[in-house]
This record gives sequence, C-alpha cells and structure tokens, in this order.
Amino acid sequence: MKPAPSPLSGDLVGVYRTLPARIIGWVLVAGAALLATLTVVDVVAGRHVGAGLAWPLALVVGLGSGAWALFLRPHVRVYDDGVVLANVVTDSVVPLAVVEEVTHQWALELHDREGHRHSAWAVPVRRDRVRRRSLDDFAETTRRRGSAGVTAQGVADVVLRTLQRFRLDGGELRDDGAGTAAVVQRVAWSAVTALGLALALGVVALLG
Repeated sequence: MKPAPSPLSGDLVGVYRTLPARIIGWVLVAGAALLATLTVVDVVAGRHVGAGLAWPLALVVGLGSGAWALFLRPHVRVYDDGVVLANVVTDSVVPLAVVEEVTHQWALELHDREGHRHSAWAVPVRRDRVRRRSLDDFAETTRRRGSAGVTAQGVADVVLRTLQRFRLDGGELRDDGAGTAAVVQRVAWSAVTALGLALALGVVALLG
C-alpha cells in the first residue's frame, strides 16, 4: 500500500461509535475514578504507604486507559471525501476516491481498489437476540431500517450515500492518477502509550 499522504479536507458528515461501548467505557472510567478517590482517602488516613500503592495505582490506570483505548477512543468519522477508522491502536484514513465496496458482514468494512479491507472496531455488526422472521411486511421493514442505530449496516448506509454523492459530484475525477488518493494507516501512539503505561504499572505491582 502506498504511503502517500491523503488528508481529508471535506466537511464532517458524522461521528459514530456504539452506545454499549460508550456505556461500558464510562462505567469503567467511573469505576477507576471511584477507586482513585478511595485510594486517596486511604493514603490520607495512613492505610496505604509505599509499595502498598502499587496495586491500586495499577488498577486505576489500567481501568482508565483500557476503557479509553478499547471503548471510548475507537470511532468512525465520515467526511464527504473520506472515512477515518479510529481503532484500538491504529487509525486508517480511507479517501472515498479509492473505495471500491462497502460491506458489513462482521463490522463496517471498506474495500479499496488494491484489494485491501479496512474494518472498524467501533462499529460491529448488530447481533439480534431473537431470530428474525423470514418475511417482514413493509411497515416492519421500514421501522427496523429507521431504528438501526450505530451498527455496521447503519453506518455502511451512511458511507454508501456519501460515496454516491461524492461520485455524482465528480470526486473521483479530481484524483490526478499519481496515487495522491491513497489509504493512510498509522499507529495511534496516544493509545499505545496509555496501554503501555498500564501494562508497565501492572508488572511493577506484580513484582512488588
């Protein structure tokens, strides 16, 4: 894959992450904050000193950084000229000019013209708790489409509509053919640093 830069300069269409991920993430962050508060209270009361702080500190940082990296940071940003897939420790910038197909078998998936597939951790496919009927009437089908929420199919529909508008506006013709429109994949160093710090504190706590 070509490493040529491909900044997105279009207008933001929307930012997508699932509601369960946000709920789990903020619950874990709240748990970390509560644990941090209890630890401070114990320190002030003289019940935690020295090495005794290792485990609480590792747990607080681990919960907070894990919640942020796994549930709160991952998201999908759709622009009118491309899509940014922010995953756990990587980000992928996918210009619409290179998108060949949009699917949602396991998650939101963008297929580029070089045959590579780019998936979104933040937008998985919806798992129904009950089996759908094989035949739905028009009203039921319309209701389900309208209430899809942030799922792979729902966001795929948004990307497909944006892609169609992009193509109708001649967006593909603006690529000069020299590879200026290319997928850019990069490491999310902030997430790597947060998870690395949590792991390091965990090791210190174990060794201590």
